[in-house]
Amino acid sequence: MNSPAATPFRWKKCRLDLPGRGAHQACKHLPDEHNDVQKKTFTKWINARFSKSGKPPINDMFTDLKDGRKLLDLLEGLTGTSLPKERGSTRVHALNNVNRVLQVLHQNNVDLVNIGGTDIVDGNHKLTLGLLWNIILHWQVKDVMKDVMSDLQQTNSEKILLSWVRQSTRPYSQVNVLNFTTSWTDGLAFNAVLHRHKPDLFSWDRVVKMSPIERLEHAFSKAQTYLGIEKLLDPEDVAVQLPDKKSIIMYLTSLFEVLPQQVTLDAIREVETLPRKYKKECEEGEISLQSSALEEEHEGPGAETPSTVTEVDMDLDSYQIALEEVLTWLLSAEDTFQEQDDISDDVEEVKDQFATHEAFMMELTAHQSSVGSVLQAGNRLLTRGTLSDEEEFEIQEQMTLLNARWEALRVDSMDRQSRLHDVLMELQKKQLQQLSAWLTLTEERIQKMETCPLDDDLKSLQKLLEDHKRLQNDLEAEQVKVNSLTHMVVIVDENSGESATAVLEDQLQKLGERWTAVCRWTEERWNRLQEINILWQELLEEQCLLKAWLTEKEEALNKVQTSNFKDQKELSVSIRRLAILKEDMEMKRQALDQLSEIGQDVGQLLDNPKASKKINSDSEELTQRWDSLVQRLEDSSNQVTQAVAKLGMSQIPQKDLLETVRVREQVTTKRSKQELPPPPPPKKRQIPGDLEAKKKFDAVSAELLNCILKSKTAIQAAEIKGYKKMQETSEMKKKLKGLEKEQTERSPRLDELNQTGQILLEQMGKEGIPMEEIKNVLEKVFSEWKDVSQRLEDLARKIQLQEDINAYFQQLDDLEKTITAKEEWVKHTPFSESPRQPLPSLKEACQRELTDLLGLHPRIEMARAGCSALRSRPSAPDFVRQAFESLLNRYQTVRQEIECRQQQLENELKSQPGRAYLETLKTLKDILNDSESKAQTSLNVLNDLAKVEKALQEKKALDEILANQKPTLYKLAEETKALEKNVSPDVEKMYKQEFDDVQGKWNKLKVKVSKDLHLLEEITPKLRAFEVNPEAKGI
Repeated sequence: MNSPAATPFRWKKCRLDLPGRGAHQACKHLPDEHNDVQKKTFTKWINARFSKSGKPPINDMFTDLKDGRKLLDLLEGLTGTSLPKERGSTRVHALNNVNRVLQVLHQNNVDLVNIGGTDIVDGNHKLTLGLLWNIILHWQVKDVMKDVMSDLQQTNSEKILLSWVRQSTRPYSQVNVLNFTTSWTDGLAFNAVLHRHKPDLFSWDRVVKMSPIERLEHAFSKAQTYLGIEKLLDPEDVAVQLPDKKSIIMYLTSLFEVLPQQVTLDAIREVETLPRKYKKECEEGEISLQSSALEEEHEGPGAETPSTVTEVDMDLDSYQIALEEVLTWLLSAEDTFQEQDDISDDVEEVKDQFATHEAFMMELTAHQSSVGSVLQAGNRLLTRGTLSDEEEFEIQEQMTLLNARWEALRVDSMDRQSRLHDVLMELQKKQLQQLSAWLTLTEERIQKMETCPLDDDLKSLQKLLEDHKRLQNDLEAEQVKVNSLTHMVVIVDENSGESATAVLEDQLQKLGERWTAVCRWTEERWNRLQEINILWQELLEEQCLLKAWLTEKEEALNKVQTSNFKDQKELSVSIRRLAILKEDMEMKRQALDQLSEIGQDVGQLLDNPKASKKINSDSEELTQRWDSLVQRLEDSSNQVTQAVAKLGMSQIPQKDLLETVRVREQVTTKRSKQELPPPPPPKKRQIPGDLEAKKKFDAVSAELLNCILKSKTAIQAAEIKGYKKMQETSEMKKKLKGLEKEQTERSPRLDELNQTGQILLEQMGKEGIPMEEIKNVLEKVFSEWKDVSQRLEDLARKIQLQEDINAYFQQLDDLEKTITAKEEWVKHTPFSESPRQPLPSLKEACQRELTDLLGLHPRIEMARAGCSALRSRPSAPDFVRQAFESLLNRYQTVRQEIECRQQQLENELKSQPGRAYLETLKTLKDILNDSESKAQTSLNVLNDLAKVEKALQEKKALDEILANQKPTLYKLAEETKALEKNVSPDVEKMYKQEFDDVQGKWNKLKVKVSKDLHLLEEITPKLRAFEVNPEAKGI
């Protein structure tokens, strides 16, 4: 069983440069000058891969990879598997393709952080480059170097690569490679690597005289011509002050793949002893040195402050455009901040939240200059004095609003960052306390286990093994928590230094030492108990076999006739049987000595007087039986010799008799381990063929039984004690393969034993010698062989079942992630209309989520089939069924919820009048409100003809407007009446009341306007007549 790893504890120091107070000060902003280089390098690498598989090249990486199809083509070539693609051109098709890419990367253990499908489809440059770098790192860098890393037991690929480069370039005095950036700008290092391994390609002295650009072009051209390596780098991109590290690592791994790869431990130690400034690249793995190098570059005397927007004159229109852009971003940032989840109480979730918020804070810092630029531009416009008072007031209000919202967001963000850190530190502190308490209990447990007495039987040792196995299981469970502590997060602000982590470093070091000690003790004790168990089992098995053998020989000796012989034939049979027994005793004597040695070894390992005494007692008992059998054999030989003398059978060779009666002299000789072996016995007569066959038979059978015993012990050690949802099987498969290989290699020996046994049985049958012993041995060996073969088959089936369970739960885990995402969407999505999300938009989102969920159906059916297949297997665990039923229940529940929400939204949409109805109603209400205000014109002055005529024209126009709205009113009345068939009673009642109000207002206005119009039409002729004939006034 694999013991938990003695994991070193580490932590991540996060140094955050928070946005400064008062965004008026524009921050210095450095563009990422390496993005273009990476784009070119990665594009060339992709096209090199495509050219090998006959696929067309890409032109613009960010555009051509957006739909996911080219990425799937790339992964097809890297994984050697066919990946289906969706050929549609919509965004949905592109997202599906990219999500399949992310799924394949996840299945190949390529870890992606904060990279989603939408980022690639939207053409996000940095995240697209990040995705490709992870692909290159896995298949180009780590895959090329995995064998060398494994041989050297190293995990840092960059350290290995730097060691190889330094080892290759050591003979060249002009070259000193310290990193993957500045050490390569002059081109000498590239040429030195090539020249060291291919000195016949070019003259080194000629290269030294070239310019840096010429050297780089020379190295890249030679590598392409003679090594087949594509020109992934352009000389002008490397001959700069700070080249792109990732691009150089890519090219060097291509050289490493085709050139000799010898890397010595001395070269690695040399890299490890480099000054920290240069060693940092290798120690931090994927953390780039670019930032520190850029800081050094811009802190130097030649550094210049980059120009900002505030240094350029800006007119009012440009200011308004810039202000609108900044406010749009600020609103988006406020939404992003508000959408962040509440701080969790799970340490891993808080780490993720911390990382997310860290990225958000960096985004604030990146946009600080834009906010400051707009504010400075506003100040400049105000100080010019060319604006009107109204424009100045508007700009001042805009600046106040912008600065206030920026400051509020900055303060809130810093507050959340502080709270996240406090919670995270508290949770991590709690983790450390829990680990310390667990280690204390485990250390006490170990002390008790060390003092636990061992009885004198194997059963007590088995109990110790079971107790130890439980300890190992507890260690494995705790390993998950320890893994979480291997990457702790500590904030180091600008005012704190290394002392900020001194206490934590000391605490982690002590816990790490305690954890390592526990792991080491557990592994060492497990190995020692296993060794004792195997030896003790072997001892008991051998003792059992020897007891059975002695019993067989005692019975055989009992059947030997020692007196009352009738003729020479009977006497010859007895002599022959005694000779065979004597040969068997000689061959078995070594087994007795070996058994005594094994007993002494077990006694020393046990270090237990009681158990040692029991083992010695058993050995002494066997020795006494052996001596007794030897004595009886000698007595029987003497009796047969006397019978020969009485019968006067001189034709029996005297030498045979002497060989028979000399048994005691040779067999009972005991030798300790310290004694030299006895001198060889007197030269014997030629042993008949059947005796030679018997010796061979006993030797092969003993060898096979011993091997079978060891195989059984090894199978027991490799046995799967219990199935788990996820369990590593590679070590088990390796052991199984070794055992199967041993079984196959021993098969010829089994055939040889069978053949020898059949020969013996045939000869013994002819001579009338009992054959039970040979038959019993053959039966025992073949039975044990069959048992081992069956155990190997059972172990293979169990391992295969565990692997199938692993694959099944990986499939369920992928499904569960998608279902969890849908559950979260349902949980956090408000299903009611709001200004930000109207009902149609909600319905579309709901339909999109439901479509994604229904797309899981084929995969769920595959999981169902996998569940059924596993359950049909013998001894399949019940948690296979439980896990699928739980997943299926969650799938059906969230599907029903989304379908229910969708139906609810559809009903709500149906329950609302159409857009045309609402627009018509609104337009009519606006017209009536306007007409109502016009209808309130006073008619007090009725003696002025001009005013009366004007009022008359206005009333006529108003009357015409009202008359024109009559058809619309009738149409609206019909539509309102029709609503009762399509909408709920409450909605229908509301809109009917609103229409009644509109119709009442129209009727009221119509009556008033008609009345006023009638009055004005009656007065106007009289006033005209009065103007023509003033005398009529007196009438």
